[in-house]
Amino acid sequence: MEFHGSFLELQAAVEKLGVPCHWEHRHDFESAFFDDGVSNLKLNWWPSTGVIQMVGDPEVRDERWRLLQELLKQ
Repeated sequence: MEFHGSFLELQAAVEKLGVPCHWEHRHDFESAFFDDGVSNLKLNWWPSTGVIQMVGDPEVRDERWRLLQELLKQ
């Protein structure tokens, strides 16, 4: 998936997932680490290309990924 909005727009969408997370800048991409105490989910976003991906525990990831995709389409 690609997201070509702003970093603030992405942060707002991730916040709507209702899961605490913290962001870290990693070289040429931004990462959100979900602090849910259950999974090891992480969201990576490369602003230069718009590529966005979510990695981690598939039992939790799939539903959160689906919700995030819906939020980013709004």
